[in-house]
Amino acid sequence: MRPVTSTPFKARLLRRSGVFAGLVGLTLGATACGGDDASGGGASGSMTVLITQEARGIDPITTTVSSLTGGNQAAAVFDMLFWINPKTGKAEPQIADSATPSEGNAVWTVKLKPNVKFTDGTTLDAEALKFNYERHADPANKSVQFTAVKGMKFDVVDAQNLKVTLPAPNAHFDLVLAHNLAFIGSPTAIRADPKLFSQKPVGAGPFKLKTWVRDSQLTLERNNSYWSPGKPALKELVFKPVQDQKQRLASLSSGQAQLMTTAHFPSTEQAKKDGMTVTLDEKSGGFMTMFDTSRPPFDDPRARRAFALIMNPDDRNNKIQGSPSQSTKGLFQPASPFADPKAVYATNNRAEAQRLLDELNAEGKPLNFTYTTNSSPSARITAEYWLGQLDGMKNISMKTEFLEGAQYITKVMINNDFQASEFVITFDEPEPVLYNFVHSKGPENRTKWNNPVVDKALDDARNSDDPAVRKTAYQTVASEIVKDVPFFSYEKSFAAAVQGRNTKIEGLALFEDGLILFDRIALK
Repeated sequence: MRPVTSTPFKARLLRRSGVFAGLVGLTLGATACGGDDASGGGASGSMTVLITQEARGIDPITTTVSSLTGGNQAAAVFDMLFWINPKTGKAEPQIADSATPSEGNAVWTVKLKPNVKFTDGTTLDAEALKFNYERHADPANKSVQFTAVKGMKFDVVDAQNLKVTLPAPNAHFDLVLAHNLAFIGSPTAIRADPKLFSQKPVGAGPFKLKTWVRDSQLTLERNNSYWSPGKPALKELVFKPVQDQKQRLASLSSGQAQLMTTAHFPSTEQAKKDGMTVTLDEKSGGFMTMFDTSRPPFDDPRARRAFALIMNPDDRNNKIQGSPSQSTKGLFQPASPFADPKAVYATNNRAEAQRLLDELNAEGKPLNFTYTTNSSPSARITAEYWLGQLDGMKNISMKTEFLEGAQYITKVMINNDFQASEFVITFDEPEPVLYNFVHSKGPENRTKWNNPVVDKALDDARNSDDPAVRKTAYQTVASEIVKDVPFFSYEKSFAAAVQGRNTKIEGLALFEDGLILFDRIALK
């Protein structure tokens, strides 16, 4: 496999990978865009980013490449080691210079760019990289990436090179670096106050912390010592938590904001009606109901299938999203090279659902459960729709649990404490998202699904560069998912960007779950 090295980036509007169903949207507004003097003298403008909820903190051990968990704030403060280009599915270096495999993909060498420093003056070198990864590996830190680094060994070769020995070969470890291990914090700042680091993060990104009033406003200022000369173009970034989609659109329409990225389909449709420019790209994955398959009642696949069969995604999307065309039929979007038209989710068969429910009840296992989701308006509407679909069905009852953003993240995304819940996965390239989410040893296997056939297929795909091998493997995964139903998707994943009136944006790059490379944002 060839090493991953720095390549020029062509600006484009593309879409997010996976966060929470219909929740994520952010609005950017800027007063002006100035020059690119390396000292910051030519930079100008303040950009406001409206996020749906406050982040628990900004820290590599708690933050993922997800808009829901503060991924955009982290991208601005820490920058990215690598990032996954949604157009190619390849890992692109940012702070890193390259990632090169050896010994049959069991050992990788990560090479860093020279002379990169954190904003406290600490050098971002191989020792800093090792420190961050060993921090993930320490169970006492309860890192969200603990499983991702489990079994890895890290050895400093020299100031720029870190050797990573994997517990098993991985031909695509560069994608793991981009998806799971992209944020690097200052060892000096972490050692000085590990408990408060998430509230006072120090990175090597294009911006640094100025002030943070919780649940009100996070203000970042330009890093004048940023490793890439002349960047960023803006002097200030402001993140404000705002949930209301109508308020975002109103800001775009009135000229108070210039851009919104969103996973809320009705907002994109309304924006078109209001004469705004919308870019929308479909992705694989989807908005889904996922089940905890490790404990009753959803340890029985009949219970999972019964729930899915009761539901009618076309009707749900027509009533809630205004378009039945937003329904997804399988794991991969039709344009994906891994798509299998035979692997289709089983839904909308209430007679078969009732048969399964009666069968379970006769065995003393009536389907009684709690549906846990976010308290946002979009999430509430979906949960209430599912609840309404149970009318007339016997031997099933559902309670709803609505949690505020931080509570939802802690309970569902970190502690995996739910029976059924709403979630979304979004991807162009299935590695490492699918491995993380459905492999029995995946770091984000919230369903706790354990399917040996799927594990083998994911291992085969992870260890091969052969497109035919990978296609067969991923089609096997899709087939097993629709058969065993650890989750079912009811709405397409998509990337959407809405520009305000009279706005021209230069250098916008959306990747993963709606993240932005803030070093290259500018208004023309």
